[in-house]
Amino acid sequence: MKIKSQIIKIFFFTTAFFFVGCETVDLNQTDNPSGVDSSMSDPVYAFNYVQLQLADFVDSANSFTQRVTRQMAMTGGNTYDNSFEPASFNNNWNTGYRLMNAVNLMEDKSIENKQYYALGAAKVIKAYVMVTMVDMYGDIPYSQALKGAEFLNPKFDKGEDVYNAAFTVLDEAVELLQRANSVNPQDLYYSSQADWIRLANTLRLKMYITARQASSELGLTDAQLKQKVEDIINGANYIDETSEDFAFKYGTSRFTPNSRHPMYNDQYELGGGAYISNYFMWAMSTEKNIAMGPNGVVDSQTNLVDPRTNFYFYKQDENPGAADTFTLPGRSRPSHYDDAKYNSFYVETIRTPYSTSNWVGQTAITSNGFWGRDHGDNSGIPPDSENRTVGGLYPCGGAYGTAGSVQTGGDKGALGQGIMPILMSSYVHFLKAEAILTMGISGDAKSEMITAITQSIDRTIQPIGTYPVISSSLANTISIEKTNYLDFISDFYDGLSSTKKLEMVVKEYYLASWGNGIEPYNNYRRTGYPSNMQPTLEVSSGAYYYRALYSGESVNNNPNAPVNIRTTKVFWDKAGLDLQ
Repeated sequence: MKIKSQIIKIFFFTTAFFFVGCETVDLNQTDNPSGVDSSMSDPVYAFNYVQLQLADFVDSANSFTQRVTRQMAMTGGNTYDNSFEPASFNNNWNTGYRLMNAVNLMEDKSIENKQYYALGAAKVIKAYVMVTMVDMYGDIPYSQALKGAEFLNPKFDKGEDVYNAAFTVLDEAVELLQRANSVNPQDLYYSSQADWIRLANTLRLKMYITARQASSELGLTDAQLKQKVEDIINGANYIDETSEDFAFKYGTSRFTPNSRHPMYNDQYELGGGAYISNYFMWAMSTEKNIAMGPNGVVDSQTNLVDPRTNFYFYKQDENPGAADTFTLPGRSRPSHYDDAKYNSFYVETIRTPYSTSNWVGQTAITSNGFWGRDHGDNSGIPPDSENRTVGGLYPCGGAYGTAGSVQTGGDKGALGQGIMPILMSSYVHFLKAEAILTMGISGDAKSEMITAITQSIDRTIQPIGTYPVISSSLANTISIEKTNYLDFISDFYDGLSSTKKLEMVVKEYYLASWGNGIEPYNNYRRTGYPSNMQPTLEVSSGAYYYRALYSGESVNNNPNAPVNIRTTKVFWDKAGLDLQ
């Protein structure tokens, strides 16, 4: 009972700060990130804190990464020049450093009390945060960070040095997790030390593939980096089944504490919440919907439906085409949206969306689209809180399908009992497919992609508790949709060049990563895919965010902070891409 009460206490503390509207990403955290409560020396308290803070860290990263990758609509500005500012990143930056500091503070007492399990697992989480901060920001303070008065203005270490330090932290974690006679902690993610060792190996695999174009920065040759990847794969101790997914599980409590998924908090109360990107919903529902092509059926499979669609998105309004121009503004399509480079990857005559998700050919707003917003649409908010599409059952624990407004005080769907997907088995199979296509790793890229999509679908379509009720008829429909979808993917892949095959793998990874913006942000900068991302409504969008801006508090208070420029690339970004 003591452990449970501590978790509730910590959860209440963290939710007071971090469960806020998804669109509000510029919350100031003015306290010193190194000033964590002294209770962090208690390994039980600290480990619970670290586990809960990880979900908040990923969520705060999503507030930026999901918008620049068009999972969520970027509505903070109409170009990249004015959509984010340094203060937008204070929350993510400070959460990451608080978490790392808590791991540092718990170490001595954990060793003394033989709480190796808790410390080892906490170090795996710390390594994940280190790597993610490098992936987002590039160079960050590490070697001199969190040392109090000794280094009030810590230097910014090179990203590759922090990556290499993360490998060391993972080595330390595995050594601790392999020790016998460890005290078992309250584990919110897994049930054994072996699970965390498998996660550590998976994180190593992800790091090596992410940095596949920067082997020298990691002190390796290309051949050595390839061997590192193959050794992990041949060791067969990494996440490759959905039962091994690394994800935080939310609850249904609305008050004291609010334990629900942050997207549910944002979109299922009274205000409608943040807009989902029209592009992402188009990519899910329309880009492959070959029966909708203006030239008629182009494949034997018609009315192709991704079975995840009604689990990803909940339609409050079934017929956006019937909306008046005040409630759904935007009837004059920007001319640059008709550039063929933005058209469907699968059917060249299907054009990028505008105003809703289902702009096809010369047809404007039709009856079956999803109601979101376009990239860089920062216009005023119309009275559409009960019309816009919101997150569905997966991953936010919302409602399934379409059945009217959910702006009813958080009493619809699965009540927010969703997950924060962090490192899923489907992600790993997509990464393996990329490694096969780009690094010459042995294996079958198509098989890995099909496995990844299958696992993504299977994880997505599972009810949460008894919601929704999957009738035998609905189950049969979903099964048919799944078979047709996988058959289409298989057939289409076979007709592509090797370059296009890589793009298809990354595009499918993009769809499977719904709820996690970190992975598609890395993938986009590493590969340039999806290459048909919807542009901003403005013709001139400004330079892309090749990295996130340093926290405003960090650059204002630390004279060692580098110049805060979004076009500075992280160390592994070597492809020379001109992103939009």
